[in-house]
Amino acid sequence: MDSRQKKMVEALAALSASERKRLERLAAMANMPPEAIWPDVWRYGFEDTEESIKADLEADADIAAGRLIPHEEVMAEARRIIESHAQRKRKAG
Repeated sequence: MDSRQKKMVEALAALSASERKRLERLAAMANMPPEAIWPDVWRYGFEDTEESIKADLEADADIAAGRLIPHEEVMAEARRIIESHAQRKRKAG
């Protein structure tokens, strides 16, 4: 085990009871064991990890409900934006 992994394991063992509870709650939200989500929490913090999990859950709900934009539409809009910018540059240059 390298020193980074050792520090991460030590930090997990040193969590307070409230931090451990928070980790378990986040893990349950993400449908993962606490040890599997710990590297993200250790790297990014509780707040950022929780935001990420909530965003993933919201995205999954949007997809399940059909609230999404088809890939073809997104790509067509991206092409229009690029072409519009290119035309302005050609006129200016």
